[in-house]
Amino acid sequence: MASPLAPTRPTAGRVLGGLALVALAGGLTALAVHQPGTVRGPVALTGIAAVVVSAVALTTLYHGRNSDKYLAAGTLWGLATLTAGLLPTSTLGPFPLVQLAFAAGEAGVLVVLLQLLVRARAGSADPPLVVDALMLGSALATAGWDALSRAGLHGGAGWTGATVLVLAVASLVACSAIALAVEQPRLRVAAAGLTLNGVGTALAAVCFHHRFAVACAAAALALAGGAVGLLLLPRDGVVRHGGQDAERAARRLETASLVPGPILLVDLVLLVISPRADSVLYGFYVTVLVTFTIRHAATARSIDRTTASLRFQALHDGATGLGNRTLLERALTEPDREQSLVLLELTGLDDLNDVLGVGTGDAVIAAAAEEVRAVVAGLAGTAYRTSGDQFAVVLPGGPAEVLRHAETVVAAITTAPGRVEGAARFPLSAVAGVAGCPSGAQPGSADVMKPFVQADIALRDARPLGAGSVSVYSGTVAAEHARRSLLRDRLASAIHDGAIDVHHQPVVSFTTGRVEKFEALARWEDPVLGRISPVEFIAVAEESNLVVALGEHVLRTAVRHAHEAGVFSVGVGLAVNVSVVQLQSPGFTDIVTDLLREYRIAPALLTLELTESVFLDPDSPAERVVTDLAGLGCQIAIDDFGTGYSAFGYLGRLPVHVLKIDRSLTQSLTEDVHGQSVVTCVVDLATRLGLTVVVEGVETEQQAEICRSISAPLGQGWLYSPAVPRELLGEQLTRVHPVPALLVADGAHPA
Repeated sequence: MASPLAPTRPTAGRVLGGLALVALAGGLTALAVHQPGTVRGPVALTGIAAVVVSAVALTTLYHGRNSDKYLAAGTLWGLATLTAGLLPTSTLGPFPLVQLAFAAGEAGVLVVLLQLLVRARAGSADPPLVVDALMLGSALATAGWDALSRAGLHGGAGWTGATVLVLAVASLVACSAIALAVEQPRLRVAAAGLTLNGVGTALAAVCFHHRFAVACAAAALALAGGAVGLLLLPRDGVVRHGGQDAERAARRLETASLVPGPILLVDLVLLVISPRADSVLYGFYVTVLVTFTIRHAATARSIDRTTASLRFQALHDGATGLGNRTLLERALTEPDREQSLVLLELTGLDDLNDVLGVGTGDAVIAAAAEEVRAVVAGLAGTAYRTSGDQFAVVLPGGPAEVLRHAETVVAAITTAPGRVEGAARFPLSAVAGVAGCPSGAQPGSADVMKPFVQADIALRDARPLGAGSVSVYSGTVAAEHARRSLLRDRLASAIHDGAIDVHHQPVVSFTTGRVEKFEALARWEDPVLGRISPVEFIAVAEESNLVVALGEHVLRTAVRHAHEAGVFSVGVGLAVNVSVVQLQSPGFTDIVTDLLREYRIAPALLTLELTESVFLDPDSPAERVVTDLAGLGCQIAIDDFGTGYSAFGYLGRLPVHVLKIDRSLTQSLTEDVHGQSVVTCVVDLATRLGLTVVVEGVETEQQAEICRSISAPLGQGWLYSPAVPRELLGEQLTRVHPVPALLVADGAHPA
């Protein structure tokens, strides 16, 4: 009864082991032959055949992880059968050696099957397969004993005890094989062979003295079935199925568990029809009741575990183990205490995901969850995960008291990257919103999630303040949120309807007083909200993903206005602000190309003004688009220079043509003793790099005079003109602004 299968070079140890088995079989045979009264027969031959086959398999065949176990089981069965055939009349105390030998032979096969049954359900919440095998086996053994008794096969007390033992072991083998086949349909053939082995061994043992011919045939069938079964069992064990396969296996096993009932019912009917006093049979009935109780207790326990697992999954986040929004909703209905909700949003996670991958990002989120859980547990609160990068915390106390604790929780989150390998170099923080929870909110009512909505509003108020900021919901915060929501809605309609106007502010030469270009600036006057500051509505556009549509509208409108006013035809340029989001949106370069072609504009007359943040990442799509735009011949300007990152290295490597000095530096020309030195350095740097400088926010002649003295070429500000509507473009185009007489260039006359 050998295991697999592929030939390989035998080792010396295995060859010696195989020879030892053959020698052992021969020795037992020789010993029995020389004993008086020995009966030799087919049963002994089946044992010899099994041992010899195992010896050959041990020395010639490939052996997987479980092959040695299978060979040991087959060898034990063969030796036991050989012993029964050669020593048919021997006893061990009052017990016949034949039945004991057959029971011992089946023990090896039973161990193999029990290991497979345990492994098939490893890690599962389902009832163990061993329990099902025990239930089926007890029913089969009971029916088998009753059948033997009614057939007249009986003996003394020793025979009865040994027969009960062999029936129990053989029935467990057969039913373990059946349970394995039900769980793993691909093992049906192997299980059928092992079932035949169990039944055949039991018949051979019971019929050995009463029906010797039947015993011989049964032993041969047991040998064939065992060989097939052990040969076809998987070498590397049984892998437990999941998903639909597991569900189907559970249903099949439930169906199989119904089989013992009819068998026992028939047996009970026979007992009623033909009653007889049989203490062993009654003992079997008790065993059946016990095993059925164990089986159903295991099923109930499995159902409880599964129910608890499903309940946990329904109420908790799988990645962090924190409660989810459903559990949070339940927590917000606690009427017995004053409590507040803190809504936390992680900041800095996107950069970590982009560089290290989402897997590392998930590990950092899990670490952050542990930090939050630890801090909150010490504050008698509970933590939840409400979305990918958001946590919620419920703490006892009012918002003013919880504000201090919220800052502690935010500080704890910053330590999370240090717990994940390779992530410590990426800073992680959070912003938070705090809101009080109304007492006595009823489950399912609108008041339950009201604190969540209010905390989210406070969270949005904290975002512009930067990482680590915490905001508490209040009437002021609510009013600002309501205004932003209304502004967002009105802005979307205004962009769609083309209601955003474009004004133009002239950029003037300090030495000639002439207009060199115009900067296009968005203006909006809403029928409901009135005039809205560009600072406010542009910020809302960036928050709500309207900035791409707004930027395209301003660009197209500004170019059309300039073309209609004849700006390009006299060689005056146009500057338009472009956001990073626009640069990263598909097709922006094509839009610029189409406008240049449609209005026949010399590309050098179109300046695209960008902030320094565009150039922080050398591999960003935005920087590649800037390079493409410069390749078209457009001018690239850095807006608000001196207030951003000021990473001067990009000025040499990227296609930048213009630096626009921020108005804060312009004001420092006359207000700060070092201001003029700073601006002078910037102008000198730009000149050395071949860049043009535009000084923004020029409001006084004194500022203009200083700019002339440090050789700044162009200025822009209220000293010359505010941004004007399209109707005044022509007037501004022909206007020459006053320049002191001593600095008039090339025959230009002061006004």
